[in-house]
Amino acid sequence: MISTKNITFSYNKDQNFIMPDLFCQAGSTILVTGNSGKGKTTYLHILAGMLQPNSGEILIDNTDFTNLKGSKADKFRGKNIGVVFQKSHFIASLSVLENLEMASWLATGKKHTKRAKELLNKLDILEQAHKQPSQLSVGQQQRVSIARALMNEPKVLLADEPTSSLDDKNADNVIEILETLSKEYKTALIIVTHDNRIKAKFTNQITMV
Repeated sequence: MISTKNITFSYNKDQNFIMPDLFCQAGSTILVTGNSGKGKTTYLHILAGMLQPNSGEILIDNTDFTNLKGSKADKFRGKNIGVVFQKSHFIASLSVLENLEMASWLATGKKHTKRAKELLNKLDILEQAHKQPSQLSVGQQQRVSIARALMNEPKVLLADEPTSSLDDKNADNVIEILETLSKEYKTALIIVTHDNRIKAKFTNQITMV
């Protein structure tokens, strides 16, 4: 599970954010919504440990992530947090399977090939394992992104606008996949979105104002 309390952040003296508190249990989903410029992606980056808040706490399985620094923070993030970015950021020279293996190797020092293939199979893209990401459709690339985010069995899965570049059919598929796998792996799922197609499917929402 993940919970936050009294998170604040500022890029400069003129741009200050007071983030809403949230609580998301294992296997549950929360949407973070709001108009552009309200801090949705900033909040996701804070939850992922990519930005350091000015104040507040982020508890992941009873560990305050904000107190961890340097290599300790990196190690904790690698084991406990998976991120599905709006843009995939694959290593272009590696195959789909090798990109997933790299994710596990960076976090654990081991290439979990079996788990990578199992995830690709669950996402119905195992036949794409030895292709380069550039050879995949946008919808297939998003599925690979989800697989990569789940490689290390994280306690928290963060998704940044996961359907923004997808048509309705692929958007529905990605939403269903995220929800199904978060329940199966007992992962707290937090989706940052302004996509009404997602808003219509989840009642547990926090709006940034």
